[in-house]
Amino acid sequence: MPSPPDARLPDVRRIGSLAQRRAALAEAELLRAQRASEAARQALADARQALADCIVDVAERRAALRAACQADPGDSPMLRRWRQADQAQIDRIDVARRLVADRERERDAAELALGEALDRQRALARRREKYTLIEAELREDG
Repeated sequence: MPSPPDARLPDVRRIGSLAQRRAALAEAELLRAQRASEAARQALADARQALADCIVDVAERRAALRAACQADPGDSPMLRRWRQADQAQIDRIDVARRLVADRERERDAAELALGEALDRQRALARRREKYTLIEAELREDG
């Protein structure tokens, strides 16, 4: 005569089902964090490229401004306008550098979130496996 089923089995099944759902949510969170991390890395690469392009463009424009200023020795207001235009070109580099720094902070935050999501996913996967094994043992014993 078979032994009666273990009374703990329904509770373990419910807990195992909950662990399964939590693990699935953690996997979805991990995928979102991976996509966000990749997007942050790409945004940083784009910002670095934009900075490099900006530096080249500023150098070219400053050279053109310098050549124009030397070709037309103007009065004091013209020299002042040239200096202002030159400084505006230099300031463009600072803006691009700040953008790179912002993207680096965003990338660091995304990498941190990815690490945390990975840790949660691993912990919940271990918990899911634990309850799967307990349920199997109770079925075998029952």
